[in-house]
Formats: sequence, C-alpha cells, structure tokens
Amino acid sequence: MTPESLAAALDTMPEQRQAIADGMATTETYEAVAQRVAVFEALNKGCTQLAEIGEEDWVVMQQHVLTCALCKPADPKRLRERVEYLAPGLVAVPEDEERRWLAFFQSPVRSVSDVVTKPAKALTDLITKNGPVLADPHVWKAAAAVVGFVVFLLAMPSSERVEPPPSRHEAQKITEPAQTLLEATPPLVAGPSVSTVPPTTEAPTPGPVASTAPKATTAGTTNAQQPGGSTEDRKRAAAPTGWAYASTPYFAYDQPVGQQVELHRQWQWGTWRRNGVERYLSLVRKGEGAYEVRLPELGGTSGTVHTALSNGWGYPQAFSCQTEATRSDGRDLLADVACFNPNGTRKNLPFAIVFVSDGPAVAYRGGAPGVARTGTGQYEVTTLGGNGFAMVSPVGSARATCRSAVEATRVRVSCDTDTSWNLTYTENAAIHHDPSAMAAYLTTGINRSWSSNGETPSVTRTGTGQYDVRYQGIGNPKVYPADAVLVSASGPEPRYCRIWAWNGYSYPPGVLVQVRCYDQAGAAADSSFALAYVRSP
Repeated sequence: MTPESLAAALDTMPEQRQAIADGMATTETYEAVAQRVAVFEALNKGCTQLAEIGEEDWVVMQQHVLTCALCKPADPKRLRERVEYLAPGLVAVPEDEERRWLAFFQSPVRSVSDVVTKPAKALTDLITKNGPVLADPHVWKAAAAVVGFVVFLLAMPSSERVEPPPSRHEAQKITEPAQTLLEATPPLVAGPSVSTVPPTTEAPTPGPVASTAPKATTAGTTNAQQPGGSTEDRKRAAAPTGWAYASTPYFAYDQPVGQQVELHRQWQWGTWRRNGVERYLSLVRKGEGAYEVRLPELGGTSGTVHTALSNGWGYPQAFSCQTEATRSDGRDLLADVACFNPNGTRKNLPFAIVFVSDGPAVAYRGGAPGVARTGTGQYEVTTLGGNGFAMVSPVGSARATCRSAVEATRVRVSCDTDTSWNLTYTENAAIHHDPSAMAAYLTTGINRSWSSNGETPSVTRTGTGQYDVRYQGIGNPKVYPADAVLVSASGPEPRYCRIWAWNGYSYPPGVLVQVRCYDQAGAAADSSFALAYVRSP
C-alpha cells in the first residue's frame, strides 16, 4: 500500500474520513477504506477489465478487485490493519505532506497475518498462471475462504486460554530481530510475594514533598493472590483514590495558543467517572511546547504526575515531554507540561499524562526525606527498594532525562543533570493500585514483570535501540476507550527511552507497544527500560 492510495481513498470517502477524525470509526469503517485503497492500488496493476469499468463506479470496481486474481491484495487483513493505524494521522494532517508520508514509511504495524503473506501470494500466482479453470471467480472465492479461515485461526487471541493466578514473574528475555513474537509463549515463573503498605495520604504542603511507605516483605512464599492484586490492593479498592490518564491524539497538542481543547474522550479516563461526574481532561497551549492540562476533580489530592512523549512515530529523534509543575485550582488539578527538541528548545509534541494518588512515591524538589544526592544528577532513595517496579520522570522547565534502577535496599535515580523528578514505586500491583482496571508493568534487563491478568509479555529487539513489547490479553476487548503507556530508561547505562507507538485497537485485547532508546548524544542505542501500562476499567 502506498500513502498516495490511502490519501486518495480518504478523499473519496467524506463520511468515513469524518468518522475517523471524530474518533468514531469502527472496524467496518476501516474495512471500507481498505477496500477503496485496494481499488486505487489495483488501478496501477494494468488490469484491462478494471480499466473498462466506469470511473468512480466504486461498488463495481470493489467487487471486481475482490474476485480478480491480479487485482486482489495479497494480504487483505494486513491492508486493513495498516489503514486503521495510519488513517487517523492522515486525516489529522492532510496539509502536512512531509509528516504524512514519514508516518507511513515508518509505520511499525506488524501482525500475525504476516505468517500467511507468502502462502497467499503463492496461491494468487497459482491462479494467475494456471488457466481459466483456476481463474474462475467461484474457484477464487473458495480458495480465498480457505486462506481467510487460516488467518482467522492464526489470529485467534491467546487470551481465551485460562490463565493461572498472577504472581511476580519474569518477563521474556529480549529476542533478536530474527526471532518473531510467534516463536514462543514463555511460561509464567512463580516468585516470592512482596507487598507494600500504603502511605498515609496527607494534604500537600509547600516545598519539598516525599510520600514513602515502609515495606513489608514475605520471602520464600508463593503468591496466591487472585487477578487484580494482593489483599492490600483489594482493601484499597474499597476506598479508591483518584487516578487519571489522557493522551493527545489528532494533534490536540498543536492547537492555537490560548484555546482550551478538550482531549479526546476516548483517549482518557478518570476515577471521578465512577461517581457519574462527566468531566474530561482538557489542555490550553500556552506557547511553543508549553501546555496547561486540567485534570478534573483532583484538586487537593496528593499524588504523582508522570508526563512523557506519546505516539511519536512522526518524530524519529530523541524528542521528550515532561511535567513542569502542578497546582490545585479549586476542584481541579492543573499540570504544566513542557515538550522539547533533543537540543532542549521547546517544540509542540504529542504527550501522555498519568496521575496516580496511591502507593509509595517520592516527589524530589531539590531535597526529600529518604533521598540522598550522591553526585550530579545522581540520587538514592533509601526508603524504597526490593523486587518491585519504579517509574521515574523529570520535573521542571529545562529539558532533562532520568532513569531508575531498583535494587534490594534502594532505588537509584540517574538524570543527565540536576533536576526535580517524580518517582512512583510498586510491587505486584499496578502503579495506580486499582484492581478494577487492567494494568501491567515491565522492567527489562532484570526481566521483571507483573500484569493483572497474569500475562508475561514478549519483548523483541527489532534494531539498535528498538523494541516491540506485545501483550496478548491485557488490552480492552473493545476498540475504545483507549489506554496509556509510560516508558523510561532503566539500569546503569546513561540512556533515554521513549514511546514510539502503541496500538491496542487493531487487534483487541492484544496490545503492541514500541519503544525507542537513545544515548546521551541522541543516537539510537540499546538499553533496558521500564514500562507501565494502564487503561480504564
């Protein structure tokens, strides 16, 4: 599929284009666009019968393409997935030709249908070369049905199998590009049960703030918790505290300065929705790469905000976003967000923001209890540590990058410069400690993961500093509402990692997350990383 054919198809389908722009597109919408794309692709193949059909007689042309051995796409399922992934970006920036084509050529969409691409092509060649009997449309339809059935069997979501209760388990070790995600499904590995006691929630006070909690460890026992977390998690669920997330699809981050924009309702969620409060996160762009995000109903709530670059497949370099400051505004929480070019200048960029108000956390602002600064940009959190997961993100008006390393008795935070930062820590639970909402975390290098459905993700290295993380059943079985992903580098190497793209809507409940890592000079570099995934209940 060429980007020109997709753009041309969208230009002839105003209703479908509008549905995609409004975030209301369904699988049928993308299937219809894919069929139209197939027509434009076929017009370049020199089929004389197709050329004889009246111009823009789309119904007849589509019927011909579906039955013609020469015109039919080799892999219709992959075509639909690519259309579904790329169409929102093409609709959002029809005037930005350079970014539109860049998005296409760097599209990371991969699917199980790759497995049948060669067999489908071989079948097409067989029919094309072997006379009128095999070229009969009825024969072709029957053969296509067989291939379609094979695709269906291969694409059956593995989440339908019964999973054991979750425990702390190791993530699959990173595989090289030659190893595909289909080669193996790693077994769950049971480990010791480690739980944390939730901290006492206090009203925010001016100056340095750190909320930490003592850690109770039970070593050498088997974790027998049910899906959704430990007993402590279920206790917390009885009195839930606020958490929220949102991202900026469809170029909401590039709106005029001073204009309040409600972020797409299907790409956000907040716990106030449980109480029937229909309010939604919004933002105002204050200037180049500067935003004010309004999180409803969270004013006065003590918690941690993490901001990171969102889907960034149109931005191949080490761009970044971070929290600049937070403050209460009546019933709401305001978060200032700053986004940067690799050289530290401001740039309008897509970002994701996640707020969590439960669990051990540290907000370092030049000092915090239990935090020791050991060098330029080097810190040790002595009140946390063990077998858990740490998500760290820089805070401030100047660009910074930070990474974490969880050790038995401490968490090391390393940044490229002295900076403020937020850290959220958890063990055997999601970062928001809400067992009613599916979630997961992963730290490569030490091969540690947890997910609320007991699933171990697969991790594949696809190139220098490039990784695919795939979950088979953690996503929402419906196309929307969407989800959110946070990534930071981890381990001893001075690295920066960010999201390249994530896709939880092409093959629900599967989720594909793609990560890119860089060295301090901004060049692609291999790295371990920490990843947190959250979605609405």
